[in-house]
Amino acid sequence: MRKTVAIFGIPIDDLDTEQTLNRIEEFIRSRRYHQVATANTDFLIRAHADPELRAILRDADLVVPDGMPVVIASRWLRAGLSERVTGADIVPRLATMAAENGYRIFMLGGRQDVAFKARERLIRNNPNLQIVGCISPPLAHIVEMDNDAILAEIEQAAPDILLVAFGNPKQEKWIHMHRNRLKVPVCIGVGGTFDFLAGVTTRAPLWMQRSGLEWFHRLCHDPGRLGRRYANDLVRFTRFIGVQMWAMRRVRLDFRVQRLVEARISDFVILSVVGPLDKRLLPSLQLAADQALNSGAHLILDLQATSSVDSSALGTLMNLPKRAAYMSREIRLVGLTSRTRHVLTLFGARDRLNLYSTVAEAINGNKMGGLFITVAVHEEKALVVMRGSTDESHLDLIERKLMEIPMFVREVDVDMRNISYLDCGALAKLKHFANDMNKREGRMRIAPNLLITAFLAREELLNKFEITDKPFIIPLGRPAASALPVILDQSSQKTEQHP
Repeated sequence: MRKTVAIFGIPIDDLDTEQTLNRIEEFIRSRRYHQVATANTDFLIRAHADPELRAILRDADLVVPDGMPVVIASRWLRAGLSERVTGADIVPRLATMAAENGYRIFMLGGRQDVAFKARERLIRNNPNLQIVGCISPPLAHIVEMDNDAILAEIEQAAPDILLVAFGNPKQEKWIHMHRNRLKVPVCIGVGGTFDFLAGVTTRAPLWMQRSGLEWFHRLCHDPGRLGRRYANDLVRFTRFIGVQMWAMRRVRLDFRVQRLVEARISDFVILSVVGPLDKRLLPSLQLAADQALNSGAHLILDLQATSSVDSSALGTLMNLPKRAAYMSREIRLVGLTSRTRHVLTLFGARDRLNLYSTVAEAINGNKMGGLFITVAVHEEKALVVMRGSTDESHLDLIERKLMEIPMFVREVDVDMRNISYLDCGALAKLKHFANDMNKREGRMRIAPNLLITAFLAREELLNKFEITDKPFIIPLGRPAASALPVILDQSSQKTEQHP
């Protein structure tokens, strides 16, 4: 089970560079898709304001600390990460590992001249390296890129490692958006690493890298662009860490009392934590949780007698649902303290956990989510009503229901006022349909709620869609026989996906 530290509600893996490379090689050998992210302070602050990016980082298979401030913050939280692991350090080592083992690399993004120069230097340093693709798509939002052509080229090249240099958060969203189509074992967002490899941007001297002063070197070389960003990041990062430290401080109880009690009722294994849940008890908890899930049981974590939860334990609590989903099981939590709940709420992590008041409620509870779509057609108009939240299991459903709208329809309104979560994958399906409507001289409008409006504004796509305050209503009276309304009702329960 992964050893992580939760910072801003994001589980950061506690691995050094060598361990990170070993983990990536395990991913390659598994032949299954994995997403790897390198998170610095700016990255984490962006995730705090962007629910989609936050969800992507929590779903990622590996998130490494790309920057000393993240490592230092983990030490303040008494759950110190081993060391910083940067994309600029990983990629050259990955190239060497790939050359030695015959792994194939595909480079996507960056300016064309920079990407080609970076490719040449990697091959020059590793003569046996196979770089099977190097493309730099025109600058565009990910929902407007020629993604089919890019994905087709990647599929034909069949790489083992995909390096995506679109910058954060575009690269993470692009990878996550196409996770069901990418047949690449390791997909990594590498930011400006191509610039370092090509020599366009110089890295700090080694002594500054080792002492955590590389940020200062970058600031001195580009104060106009980085000065304000670093200042804002410092203020916000310090404030957030302060809040997390205060909320997760220990209470004055007898720390000598610390144990894990296990019981089984029907299909549930109940693990009760007595005393503080911290790094000392974490190995026992992880082992017991693994054994419970491997036995086919659902897991209830009873924290009613838990005096405190540190950031390492919080990282494990946030990783367990993904581990359980992989085993087609469920994790339910009982008795989180108000302070821990406050931290989860502050960093948008409560929706990832199934929380209950008592063990009895956890055994009887049944929390399900999903997306519900209703389509009604009347004459040349159609109303699409969407409720719930979207994820990767719903993209085909959205596309299929939109494509079922008859060709004679000229006006389509999409009512999204009851949508609680939307990602760029679902947005791309809507944008593609809107383009099709324009080609046949029709129109598509969306009626958003405040959450969807904020999402479109954050992605700078408000002007790409026609927005309406009130979608039209399908007539309820008796229509003419030649214009009977067609009602297409489709619901989809949220299904657990293997990572």
